Amino acid sequence: MKKAMMYLLLALGITLFVMFVGGAICGFVLGFIGASKVIEAGDMSSMTYMACLGSALALILCLILNCVFLKNNFASYTIGRIPKPIRWKVFLGMIISMAGMAVFFAAMNDVAIERGWRDEFMIESYAWMQHHPVFSILVIAVVEATADLIIYGAVIREILEWKHRPQVVILVYGLIMALISMLDGNFMLMIVSMMMAQLQALVYEYTRSVIPIIIGDVAFWVVTLCLIGIPSSGWWLLIGIILVLPGLYLAVHPMEPYKPID
Repeated sequence: MKKAMMYLLLALGITLFVMFVGGAICGFVLGFIGASKVIEAGDMSSMTYMACLGSALALILCLILNCVFLKNNFASYTIGRIPKPIRWKVFLGMIISMAGMAVFFAAMNDVAIERGWRDEFMIESYAWMQHHPVFSILVIAVVEATADLIIYGAVIREILEWKHRPQVVILVYGLIMALISMLDGNFMLMIVSMMMAQLQALVYEYTRSVIPIIIGDVAFWVVTLCLIGIPSSGWWLLIGIILVLPGLYLAVHPMEPYKPID
């Protein structure tokens, strides 16, 4: 448990340091751009500058975190317990189930409904990402891979090795992610966040690999960028259920003979 806390605090410390220093630099750059009136009609918009600077900062942070955690063997991008013959089933199951989660997310968190400045910013952000899908997905893939490496490959792994009580660990982790998502002010989003966290933690418990989780996260964002901003309907929830349940079964059931035991 002490190692899990150390990994979490280490990642948090590095993140805060990079965000503080990088944020100051980004603020200076944006101020300089504004002062020199580089942004003119027909040039890149302020959202593009913000996206590029933010992406550069995120990639630098991911590079540092990967170097620290991989070099010190705190976590790794290994295939875990997944046998080669059934890897495609696990990966496909995660793609299907996380695509279903993306449908839930788009249905329950319709950013087209304005509720203030924060939502206007989110609408602009998603619109920019939809206009630059390849760049956005590549950056998201790196960020998600790094986050999964730390959360599952280091923290959750250490907790499960400390006390192998997956039912308790997965439930508590899901509740924590739900509470964090409450900051958004959307109760339905809290439910989706809890479901996603528990699904991913369950798959990690069976596979002991972050690779299927990373693949699932990328699938989630690809589907999200396709759906976000489109008016949702009640059918979306049914579609989400149809995708999540079979996908989870496909990802977990083949791993049943290989999962860790108490």
